[in-house]
Amino acid sequence: MPYYYLTASLPGIEMEAPPPFSAEEFRAMCVSVLEEKDLSELDCVLEDRIADGRSVFCREYAAAETQLRNALARARAGHRKIEASSWLRDHPGFSVAVEKAVTDAWAKTGPLERERVLDRHRWQVLEDLALRDSFGLPAVLSFAARLKLAGRWAEMTEEKGQSRLAELLTGLTANETLQKMGAAEDLTKKQTGGEHHE
Repeated sequence: MPYYYLTASLPGIEMEAPPPFSAEEFRAMCVSVLEEKDLSELDCVLEDRIADGRSVFCREYAAAETQLRNALARARAGHRKIEASSWLRDHPGFSVAVEKAVTDAWAKTGPLERERVLDRHRWQVLEDLALRDSFGLPAVLSFAARLKLAGRWAEMTEEKGQSRLAELLTGLTANETLQKMGAAEDLTKKQTGGEHHE
């Protein structure tokens, strides 16, 4: 079923820009618009239960995500020189783009950069799935999944990172001060003890 008004009113979003509203607020917008079965599909997306979804969108995105996790398992296993088969799961289809995304991510040195590459790939997959029906359920579900990704990245902003660093530095300074105070107290006790014995 097409949802012309809802899909036409959705704002543009970017992965590393603050989302226009929360996933919960988006669901509230959809409650009175989506059919019951489509609302259930939306809940699967918002609650990270993609594999439970029955729509074509959920099945295809779940397959892409399974392939991505399999490729990551093989990369990690290869790095540790262990067998990956116990972590691999079956999935329909195969995408060369998924394998390339994992290869590109694994070439990065930091975990945050690796996650950025993987999430950009997820973002592209979601945008491609939305094009299957730009005014239908795929567009709605794609927006919901991208909204969640944008929300996750919004929690990893540089400002929060700097704030966390300041907290850590403050804690280190406090510990150093306590250590110096303890050392000074020990020295005073030793000196007092020495004077007492004289």
